[in-house]
Order: sequence, then C-alpha cells, then structure tokens
Amino acid sequence: MSQRAKQIALIGVTIVIVAVFLMLPKAPKTALEKQPVADTVQVELEQAVQLVQQGTNPMEGILKIRQISEEHPENVDAQLWLGVFSEQSGQIDKAKDRFKKVVALDAENPVAHRYLGEFSMKDSLYDQAIGHFQTVYEEDSSYKSALFFIGKSHQELGNKEEALTYYERYLPFAPDSAVANGVNSFISELRNK
Repeated sequence: MSQRAKQIALIGVTIVIVAVFLMLPKAPKTALEKQPVADTVQVELEQAVQLVQQGTNPMEGILKIRQISEEHPENVDAQLWLGVFSEQSGQIDKAKDRFKKVVALDAENPVAHRYLGEFSMKDSLYDQAIGHFQTVYEEDSSYKSALFFIGKSHQELGNKEEALTYYERYLPFAPDSAVANGVNSFISELRNK
C-alpha cells in the first residue's frame, strides 16, 4: 500500500470516528429518560395531532388533545389545535371559544387572532376584525394578507382613507395578477367615491 493510500485511509477512518462520536448522546441515558413533564406533554400532543392529520385515528387524537387540554388548561398548543380542528369540522362556536382561550393565555398569538379576525369579518364585526388582524401583522409581518383584511374591514366601515392606505400597502404583496386586479378595483372604487 502506498504512502498516499495510507493517508487517505487514515483520513477516512478519522472522519468515521468523528461522525460516530458526534452521534453519541450528550447526556447519560438516565438523564435522557427524565424529561420534564412539559416535554412529554408536548410529545403526546404532537402524536395526537398526527393521528388527526394523518386520518389514521382522528377521534383518538381529538380525545387525547382534549384530555391534555383538561389536564393542562394552560397548554396553548392544545387549545389552539382544538380550535383548528373545531373550525375544520364546522364547529365554529367551539372554535371561537378555543381561540378566545388561546388569546387569554397568550394575548399576542397570531394564529388565534387570525382565526378570530376571519370569524369577526364573517359576522360583520369589522372593528374587532381590524384589532385581530393588526395583532397578527404586528406578531407576524410575513402574513401580508392581514393588510388586505384590515383594508377590507375599513372599507366595510366606510373608512375610505384607512382602507386605501392598507390596500396600497398590501398591493405589492398580492400573490398573483388576479388578486392585484381585484385590489386595484377596490382602490379605484374608493378613489371615485
């Protein structure tokens, strides 16, 4: 075996040893087994959500999430998922209650505010919708649709200038030309009033 081949073999063995060392657990097994309660609850919640989302056993998943929410009423994620699944199954009043619980636990939660904003718009509660969507946008500025919904709510309330401001802020983020054309139509309509 040549000197060069020996060096390459030595480098290869070294890389394998380092890779194996990096994959070893950083804490003794007994420490890994003693996970905090919150972590185990989160793992159980994630497993229950998967049961629902994968459709393998959705009712078992819902019951598990409900159990977690009863045993840990402060668990925002459990309340949030129950709200999402209630909305998806058409149980809007239950969904609203869950999202209100989420906001009571986490006043700035953008997901709960987004749903509550949408519900408020459907119920013609535009002042409430504006508040919810403003919170969403403050917490998650990547959700540009909040700008559109704030504009639309202002338009419905007859707040022409505010509606124009939010529509114009939203326009550069319109996902396609059809949406942009619709927003431009709203803008033209407001300017011609």
